[in-house]
Amino acid sequence: MLQLPPDPFSVLITRPAGRADSLLDGLEQLSIPHAYQPLITTQQVTVKPREQQLLLDADLVIFVSIAAVTCLETQCDLTKLQAPLFAVGRTTAAALQRATTRAVTAPDDQRSEGLLALPQLQDVAGKHIVIVRGNAGRELIKQGLLARGAKVSYVQSYKRVPLPLDGQRLSDQWRQQQIQCIVVTSNEILSLLFQSLPDSAHDWLRQRFWVLISPRMQETAISFGIAPAQIMLADSAHDQALLDAICQLRRKFHERTESGAGH
Repeated sequence: MLQLPPDPFSVLITRPAGRADSLLDGLEQLSIPHAYQPLITTQQVTVKPREQQLLLDADLVIFVSIAAVTCLETQCDLTKLQAPLFAVGRTTAAALQRATTRAVTAPDDQRSEGLLALPQLQDVAGKHIVIVRGNAGRELIKQGLLARGAKVSYVQSYKRVPLPLDGQRLSDQWRQQQIQCIVVTSNEILSLLFQSLPDSAHDWLRQRFWVLISPRMQETAISFGIAPAQIMLADSAHDQALLDAICQLRRKFHERTESGAGH
């Protein structure tokens, strides 16, 4: 039997624990070598009775992530929410739909910008909108809705906490695993990668291919010294969009390797 050489294109997935399973399954099915290392974890934050009342009295409620749903669901009966429900992404919408047994609106463009472009969020003057989120998220949704005359409150149901990591050990391990592509779905994780690894590993990081999910993240990556040619923007943070981007980069990598070998 012909023994194929190992695929030199290996992918590093950095999504938080509990958010990567289906993406890892997809890589497994495509026989793409991969490593998994979350950089942050989420911890539930106690929601006060006053905040629970805010949710019940709201005209609209927006959930920014799956963690926002799951960490609130353990503290409140979400089926009691009466207001129209919105989610930034499809996976968050699915989790919210399960928790509330109600319809949830989510944009095709699974970013804050996509949410703000929804027709239902254009005429919101005088409405009280509650955003359920973690700590230190983007302010874009709140600013956009305030500019349209809405009253906006936050309910924080969780916080993101960086995991304690041995940067030198990880750097050595990833080199050994021949990581060629790194998948990152937030600016926070992108920054943590550069903070966690020693300065001596930063050039190695810059030479990887990167799958990112927004022009804003691309700007951050470029500010870290990553060349635009090394970056592939996925259509969204959805697993299939990330897999499609990984497959495109993999083809690009193998074409480059083969053309280099042909010289």
